[in-house]
Amino acid sequence: MTVLVTGDAGYIGSHMVHALLDAGEQIVVLDNLTTGFDWAVPSSAKLAIGDAGDQSCVAALIAQHRVDTVLHFAAS
Repeated sequence: MTVLVTGDAGYIGSHMVHALLDAGEQIVVLDNLTTGFDWAVPSSAKLAIGDAGDQSCVAALIAQHRVDTVLHFAAS
């Protein structure tokens, strides 16, 4: 399964991504890095820098990576 996680570069999202990777899932991260850090994204996850409110960006990521599930942790 491929999971799109928004807000992974923050505290809660990063813990979820680690748990999903441990479970063997493919991860795509979408974060604008306003309050997060790119070093917080595991190297085995694909990082896309952008805004979760950008519908065309999210749609493109879903199509490009064949995303099955979206988990939304982006907030500010």
